[in-house]
Amino acid sequence: MKVVFFTLKWLVKRIGYLKKELKNLYQMIVYQPQSRFLLRTWDAPLSPLNVIKFYSFVGRVGFATREFLALITNGKLFKKQLLLDGYDDIDVQSQYLQGDDNIPWPKPPLVETDKRMVNQALFETIERSYFLANEHDPDKFDRAEWWEEMSQAFKRELFDEQGNINQEYLSHFRGMKELPANLVKDQFLVVNREFGYTVSYLKAIDLVLEYHRHAQIVRKEILFSLSESYAGNNLCVHYRGIRLSLRLLFHSIMVENILAHTTLPSRPTIFEIGAGYGGLGRILKTYIPNSCHILLDLPETLTYTSYFIAYNFPDKKIAYLSDIMDRLEDFEALIAEYDFILIPPWVTWYIPDNSVDLVIDTYSMSEMSKVYAEYYLGHIDRTLKKGGYCYSINKRFKREADKHPFYDWQFKSTFTTFLYEYSKYIHPQWLGQKIG
Repeated sequence: MKVVFFTLKWLVKRIGYLKKELKNLYQMIVYQPQSRFLLRTWDAPLSPLNVIKFYSFVGRVGFATREFLALITNGKLFKKQLLLDGYDDIDVQSQYLQGDDNIPWPKPPLVETDKRMVNQALFETIERSYFLANEHDPDKFDRAEWWEEMSQAFKRELFDEQGNINQEYLSHFRGMKELPANLVKDQFLVVNREFGYTVSYLKAIDLVLEYHRHAQIVRKEILFSLSESYAGNNLCVHYRGIRLSLRLLFHSIMVENILAHTTLPSRPTIFEIGAGYGGLGRILKTYIPNSCHILLDLPETLTYTSYFIAYNFPDKKIAYLSDIMDRLEDFEALIAEYDFILIPPWVTWYIPDNSVDLVIDTYSMSEMSKVYAEYYLGHIDRTLKKGGYCYSINKRFKREADKHPFYDWQFKSTFTTFLYEYSKYIHPQWLGQKIG
């Protein structure tokens, strides 16, 4: 009788174990490996932490189907998981009053709970720095034709006929007007008032699916900590407590690869050529806080950089050209003093030899004229320390006669390659360490 009783008890337990194994199977099908939560092969509890669940192909199909049904039934069949800037009431501050399973906790520093104001004097500083950058340029290299057109387009929006900076435009430069350069164009590709709510929501679903795909190559701890800034007033998708954009996903790959393949000193100097409006610099400063970032771009683009960095780092020391014009000869002291140094191309001459720990160039030099690209290649050789790193994402081949692509670059220094792969953004990623 005891044997029969034990046998029945054993069979009942097997049913319970089978149920747990089915949970195991479900997780293997729906989630990517880094988002599975198995303690033992027979015990597969489903994690309540939605913020770290990243879907496999099957999971993404399920997510997209669910969100589509939520959209067409206006949330009656399923609750929508996405909120859109400009359409939905969004209170990020309330979301982060305490933690829950759907948001990263504690609140990541890149998550902004409200919009900020910049000091009015900043606009005067940006204006002075812009004119100084143009007036004192000793090189005046010919830019690639495309970049010359873009710079003129930026200038028309940034300044009025009297040469005064357009404060309204600069405060909304990522959401006011679409310009041909991806720097400001890709802000309009997902959530856009001209698309309307339905089209924007469908595009938002695609963006979130891309976010989940990124978890195959970017650590989940990085992905759920990144969030777009309100600087420039672009419209984003709110998902799991963060603001998502296409450019943010682009930056996530760069951050993953830089952090994974470099060993930087306690106070590194990071030199970004073609910094754009400063989006990558903002993220890297969060992960490498005790650093000096030298952000370089053409004078027109540098106005965006100046506003964006000032907005995001009100408590950091930022050097604008108008602040340091009479101190350029002592650039080493500037590196020691400032968190950010914002410079036009010609100031590169003042960066000391062997003073930079990491050079970054993404989608910049391959868009330049040959004379500009070779100018920067020479400065990379000169300024990068032995043991320092160079990171690039650039076009391989020449598509226009006046461009200088990656395969045409000639370094004088010797580099050991730590990363070389074909990027999902069509161009090769390369990270090398200077050894001689």
